[in-house]
Amino acid sequence: MRLVWVSFDVMGRDCLVAAAEAGAEVAAVVTLPGPIDPSRSGQCSFDEIAAELGAKLIETADVNSPATVGAVREVEPDLIFIVGWSQLVMDEFIGLGRHGVFGMHPTLLPRHRGRAAIPWAILSGLAVTGVTLFEIVDGTADSGPVVGQVEVPLSPDETATTLYEKITAAHVELVRRFVPQLLDGSAPRVAQDRRRASAWPKRTPADGIIDWETRAPYLHDWVRAQTRPYPGAFTFHGEDKLVVWRARPVDLDDEAPAGTVVAVDGEAAVVACGEGGLVLEEVEGASGPLPVGARLG
Repeated sequence: MRLVWVSFDVMGRDCLVAAAEAGAEVAAVVTLPGPIDPSRSGQCSFDEIAAELGAKLIETADVNSPATVGAVREVEPDLIFIVGWSQLVMDEFIGLGRHGVFGMHPTLLPRHRGRAAIPWAILSGLAVTGVTLFEIVDGTADSGPVVGQVEVPLSPDETATTLYEKITAAHVELVRRFVPQLLDGSAPRVAQDRRRASAWPKRTPADGIIDWETRAPYLHDWVRAQTRPYPGAFTFHGEDKLVVWRARPVDLDDEAPAGTVVAVDGEAAVVACGEGGLVLEEVEGASGPLPVGARLG
């Protein structure tokens, strides 16, 4: 079985290595052209791994373009994997995999199709999420038959950083478990129950702005959900844009206006929220210490 691998991120690269270790012959790797865009979460280079595997490197910004489709067709793939790619594939590309095209989604499908699954899992207060390996049969998102799933528990203080690591490990586990079955044709394919499907919307960096009228425990979740490798929750102090990478909620006795720095805890500013306060434990972008009385927002 000859595989074509489509990815631009670290998670996809780890899965590619696992697939090769599971016995797959990787004929080509489709990835974004360089240089690495620092604003694109998790993007990495596939040059070295493609060379190590003796795979053709196909660089493209549009996986459905005639040039990309033609380049993939030339290597005559049996299976195609799409792991970490922000574009849906269309029918012509799907038809290139003689034994199927497969994707992975970091939720337990059919629940929570769509975008930004790691931030939304934390923002939604989930105790358990997961990863699904599924077959891509048309151009709709995350809707094809399920091959396998792995559950991933969330701790009460889970961050995007720690959940990304857990989700990556679950991706690799699925690849190791099911690639051999896909290679020998024994892998299951279970249709999703559309009645139980739900979807999360796309998020952009601008969606991370902090509304200080929010209760402090939820703003704690807000920061945790959008920390590295994502762009981060943010606010403003005058003209300074402050990215809050780490914070914790506290109770406050006074009733200062939301967004006011009411105290300093060590070197961390304590900011009044709609209810309670938020201790800004790691902040990037401030031109100096935030003084008591400063207004954020």
